[in-house]
Amino acid sequence: MKAIFSYGALVLVLVLAAPFFAHAQEVAGYVYDVELIPESVESVLELVNLLIAIVAAAFAIKLAALSQGGSLEKTWNLLAVAAVIFAALEVVGALQGYKIAHFGGLGDIIELVFLVILTTVFARTRKALLKQVLSK
Repeated sequence: MKAIFSYGALVLVLVLAAPFFAHAQEVAGYVYDVELIPESVESVLELVNLLIAIVAAAFAIKLAALSQGGSLEKTWNLLAVAAVIFAALEVVGALQGYKIAHFGGLGDIIELVFLVILTTVFARTRKALLKQVLSK
């Protein structure tokens, strides 16, 4: 079955749209400004997200250690790396959210690395699973 858009076309559209997103940041104010939750609740959620991200990273590392030698060993290892990078993203976000430290652009870099690794995991896993299905 053919998809309407190939992966390359999707990447091309996103790359071409990037300058528009960058320009939108320069425009003063928001088009829509909606507060879904109060700041006090948001700060609690930030802390909860941080704790869950750290616990998830620890579990991911333990799962990767258990899967050594399995057919999807590389997948679990990369997922563990992605979980640790996501936890790092949450740490940076919490430091900035609680106004402890500001690292301009670091969150975006960590997010990019996280997404590249996650996309790699999905592509490799898809390839491995297709290979298993087609070999039967």
